[in-house]
Amino acid sequence: MTASANVRLATIFHPPTTRDESAPSRYDNPFATCWTKPGAIPFHFAAGQSASDVLGRLAASNWRGAIVGEHGSGKSTLLETLKPALTTTGHLHLAITLRDRQRILSKDFVHRMQALGRVARTERAWLYSFVHPATSVAKPRGVPTKVAVQTARPPIVIVDGYEQLAWLERFKLVARCRRHALGLVVTSHRRTCLPTLVELIPNLTLVEQLVAGLCDQVSTRIDVNFVAASHACHGSNVREIFFDLYDRYERIRRDTRTSTRAVS
Repeated sequence: MTASANVRLATIFHPPTTRDESAPSRYDNPFATCWTKPGAIPFHFAAGQSASDVLGRLAASNWRGAIVGEHGSGKSTLLETLKPALTTTGHLHLAITLRDRQRILSKDFVHRMQALGRVARTERAWLYSFVHPATSVAKPRGVPTKVAVQTARPPIVIVDGYEQLAWLERFKLVARCRRHALGLVVTSHRRTCLPTLVELIPNLTLVEQLVAGLCDQVSTRIDVNFVAASHACHGSNVREIFFDLYDRYERIRRDTRTSTRAVS
């Protein structure tokens, strides 16, 4: 395994951030972006479901699939939950988040995909020679046996925001993954040519659970009727609901301070 490939084979998973009470500007409003961004709160699976179920569907679809949902429905949060599960099950992964109007993949990312494919092919060949001693393939330098055995599972390319790519670039991405024997997981606002792993449609019950979890350490409470009204307005876009609740929370705190000063 080359040094350059070793550096960028897999992304680092950042666990959910714990609240820091020494930073009141962040703690005072539980709907601030630092507490609601992907990875800051755990993904809420449906009853009886887990990350293992999604990975099972991914395996059944030949390690290619799409997470589908509207803006702010939790696609990126689910990806952050799946990344450590992929690592635990022996999959290297390479991830990218596409921004608005990003129509093509960067050359750097494409080169990293190719490097990942080369390393995975070498390790699979060494594993074959390990099982079949008559085959003379040298084990990659610096790769322990356990790691080589684990990487017999295909590395996974993760693209958050697949719909941003131009149609030709999407076609080239799928073709590259096939050519290099890489798995592919994408997020998209609509169904794609890839098998759908899960379609996210957050309902009011889920939103109320998320709000309760965010407010569990603060004294100010958000009226459940306001949460319901915001959900009715924004539908499955939980991100916009959190924006509404952030503003609502600030108004409540401001009114509370004003009332306290008036009484004193």
